[in-house]
Amino acid sequence: MLVSAVQNIWFLLLSICVVAHNENQFEATLGCLQYNAHQGYNFAHPYYSTAVFKHIHKTSQNVTTMRMGVLGKIDCNIRLSPLEYPYDNTEMNEIILSGWSNTKNAVRRYTRTHPNKYNNEAILKFQGSVGLLSEFKPLMFTMEIHPSGELKLTKDDDVKPFFTFQDAKLSFSYIGFCNYEVPLIYFYDCPLEVDLRDCSGIVLS
Repeated sequence: MLVSAVQNIWFLLLSICVVAHNENQFEATLGCLQYNAHQGYNFAHPYYSTAVFKHIHKTSQNVTTMRMGVLGKIDCNIRLSPLEYPYDNTEMNEIILSGWSNTKNAVRRYTRTHPNKYNNEAILKFQGSVGLLSEFKPLMFTMEIHPSGELKLTKDDDVKPFFTFQDAKLSFSYIGFCNYEVPLIYFYDCPLEVDLRDCSGIVLS
C-alpha cells in the first residue's frame, strides 16, 4: 500500500510538471496588471505611478526592480516619465523593443510637449534584435534601475540582460505603454517570482 501511494504521488507531481511546462505560456503573467494598447503611437496613453506598484522591489543600495511583459508582433514602446501627464516640456525616456519590423531595440530621450509631439530627441542606444517579440507568447522580463541611471532588461529565467543603457537624467516615477502599427498587450506590476510549479530537485523514494 505504501509503495502504491508513493507511486501515485510521484505520478501526480510528474503530471503537474508536464502541464506546467508545456501547456500554457500565459501563466507567466499571473498576478500582473494589464493594459491593452491599440490606439496608436500618438494617443494619450495613461501613465501609472510606480510608487503604488505592489510588486516593485528596492534594495538597500537603492536599486529598483520591477517585472513586466508584452505580447505582440512588433514595436513595444515603454515610456518612463517624472510626471503623470508629461505634456508640458517634459524630458523623458522611451524604450523601443523589436522596432523596425522586429529587428532593433533602442532607447531615446526627448522633450514631450503633447501626446503626439516631442522635440530635442537624442538616441541613446541602438541594438540589433531579431524576433524578440511574439504574438503567441508574452515576453516577460525584469527592469532593473540603478541610482546612476543604468537600466537593465533581463528575460525571465535569464541571468544576463538582453538590453542595457545608462542615462543620468532617467526618471521612472511614472511608466506608460503604447503601440505603433499593431495592437499590443502589456503586463505590468507583475510578481517578481510566480512559478511555484517547478519540480526540479524533487526526489521520492
